[in-house]
Amino acid sequence: MSLFRPLISILLVFISVLVVSCGDGSQAKAPTYSATKLAQIQATNKNVIALSDRLPELATLIENRDWNNVKSFIHGPLGDIRTRMSGLSRELLPGTKEKALAIGKEIFVHLNKIDEAAGSNDYKVAIRNYGEALKDFASFEKLIPQAS
Repeated sequence: MSLFRPLISILLVFISVLVVSCGDGSQAKAPTYSATKLAQIQATNKNVIALSDRLPELATLIENRDWNNVKSFIHGPLGDIRTRMSGLSRELLPGTKEKALAIGKEIFVHLNKIDEAAGSNDYKVAIRNYGEALKDFASFEKLIPQAS
């Protein structure tokens, strides 16, 4: 009987651990957006969309090789696009926030390359970076949550 007592104690500890680990504890829920936060994100996104809707104007300027107006357009109407995109990105959930910030940085790089290409009258570099900027805008928009 003295040999069975330690075995029974070990068996009871094992069963207790098993029952506790398989119990109906609360599971961690994935973070979500509140209705207020989602409305705020949508309002901020409208500002970014308003700027991205003007990108075809930039394409026309590049096509016409109107380099002075390309530079003016990048620094004028598109001048605060990075600020707006960064602000919007910071409102997103952690996993999405980093991706959105990285895409925003890439768009800024493309716009800088277009600006440099306008300075050197390099159509190929300008139009290639314009296309890349459009792709990045599309990727950025996919990260923005939509109201249900």
